[in-house]
Amino acid sequence: MQPQWAQRFFELSTDMFAVMDREGRLLQVNAAWTRELGWRSETLLAGGAVRFVHPEDLGYVRDWLRAARPNEAPVRFSSRWRCGDGTWKRLMWSGVAAEDGLVYGTAHPEPGVEDESRRVEEELRRAALGFHKLIESLPDGLFVHHALRFVYVNPTMCAMLGYERMEQLVGQPVWSMVHPDDHPLVRRRMVTVNTGSTAPIEELRYLRRDGTLVHVESTALGLEFDGQPCVVVMARDITERKRLQTHLQRMDRMALVGTLAAGVGHEINNPLSYVLTNLRLALENTRRLQEPVGEQERVDNLQETVEMLQEAHEGGLRVRDIVRDLKLFSRQPEEERRVEVDVLKPLEFSLKMAQGELRSRAQLTRRYEPVPLVHADESRLGQVFLNLLMNAVQSIPEGDATHHEIALWVRPGPSGGVAIDVRDTGSGIPPEMLERIFDPFFTTKPVGMGTGLGLAICQGILSELGGGLSVRSEPGQGSTFTVQLPAALPASVSRPPSRQLPALRPSRMLVIDDEPAVARALVRLIGPHHQVALAGGGLDGMARLADPAESFDVIFCDLMMPDAAGMDVYEQVRQARPELARRFIFITGGSFTPRARRFLETVPDRWLEKPFDEQRLRRLIGEVLGDA
Repeated sequence: MQPQWAQRFFELSTDMFAVMDREGRLLQVNAAWTRELGWRSETLLAGGAVRFVHPEDLGYVRDWLRAARPNEAPVRFSSRWRCGDGTWKRLMWSGVAAEDGLVYGTAHPEPGVEDESRRVEEELRRAALGFHKLIESLPDGLFVHHALRFVYVNPTMCAMLGYERMEQLVGQPVWSMVHPDDHPLVRRRMVTVNTGSTAPIEELRYLRRDGTLVHVESTALGLEFDGQPCVVVMARDITERKRLQTHLQRMDRMALVGTLAAGVGHEINNPLSYVLTNLRLALENTRRLQEPVGEQERVDNLQETVEMLQEAHEGGLRVRDIVRDLKLFSRQPEEERRVEVDVLKPLEFSLKMAQGELRSRAQLTRRYEPVPLVHADESRLGQVFLNLLMNAVQSIPEGDATHHEIALWVRPGPSGGVAIDVRDTGSGIPPEMLERIFDPFFTTKPVGMGTGLGLAICQGILSELGGGLSVRSEPGQGSTFTVQLPAALPASVSRPPSRQLPALRPSRMLVIDDEPAVARALVRLIGPHHQVALAGGGLDGMARLADPAESFDVIFCDLMMPDAAGMDVYEQVRQARPELARRFIFITGGSFTPRARRFLETVPDRWLEKPFDEQRLRRLIGEVLGDA
């Protein structure tokens, strides 16, 4: 029988006291057990140690109970005990055996172990909550997709795309918010992510809910999300930065206006000189053919006239090509389209524009190796090449062309891409300036010779295309600028083979154009096998087409006319006589207003550019007659 004071101490001790038999049954426990483990005393006494000791530690407890001997030193060990809330707590034991065969032990939580476990759990919980808050409050957009469908979108990304809640996007396809021209970049990125790599930071264009564009810099990597393989994408809104870049690009283009004007003037004046001369002489020969002359003189005169007209025709084609290239180069940012491009086309056009200044400073050499197509906008590539060519030209002094060279080398680049070297034998760039030449507004040229924007803009354009620009230079030895561009991805749909145009059946046509000479030229090109009526403007055309008695198989309509635009003529016909709407072929000089560009995107791709191409004319007529 324990003394009363001992029993009182047993009950009030902060340490856990227990009395057990050799089989591990708990015979007596104090109140500290309930406080530490959360069990009532009756529950502990009814179950015995076997019910509460961790299975992996049960062997230690049984060995201690069986091996303990009276009058020996206390045995110390640790074991894990199950708490009332289902968790485990490690207890540090000290026990002795008594003469009565019972084992008396004290226990207390092992210092630091349980506290550390709970601390780690709490820190993990807080970290997960903090990480979620971090993702929710990120200034950059973040979304996760599985099988190219949204499964999570943070608030910044929702706002960037014009949505109020994540639920409006979850389950939707990712393609719905990617600009169609950037789909190849996303496909290439998915190939990278699927190999386990992180996609490089690239510029993409996303479509907002209202259809407007947002420019982003984004990267992607694969991870597991909610137990399934997903891709997480981070995107930073750079729309404002792109706006500033566009402004700088326009400033750079203004700096190139003088070069373009001189280049275009030279390129057009050459063919124009013999076009006008030959046409004047051919006209005089034709008039002389009306006078009484000998047969031989008539034959010679006629042969000379034919030759002059052929040369004039060839010169006209040269002027047409120059104007088309110039329109391509002058394309505004909102008109840009990335397509498969042969780099030689914009390179050769830029070379023509720089030729006037180049010929007085250096000899030109070309080395063109077979290279793949690139996915780019020809207009922007032309701006890059013209900038690099003019830099090369201006680094060489005038008057010593035989001792200087500008060399162009188009060759296969790294990873199957394309590399273009522009090398000059000019003054070169000092080493202390070499690291700064791509900085905006930094220039090595004299005052009035440059804006300091050209190279920075070139680098920006090439970076958007997934390429780059580098330079090698030594003072007095010249410089070599190298453009690198990735190859275009193979087209997913093969193009149908070209086929010979079928013969056109005689038809009744209407030409609506406010320029009589252009209309008459088109009538002559259409040929005498068709019945062609003329309308001298948009209002005249509307009147002809409003008459139910008038019926036409094909309707040629100029897009831009002073009295009524071709869009207005079409809309009136579409509402009043919808059967005629699909018979329109629009005529354009290539200068599109924003309204005209939007209009052409909503109608079939049937428009004829001035000056007229006979093959395209015949193909378009055939398409319309096939639908009539």
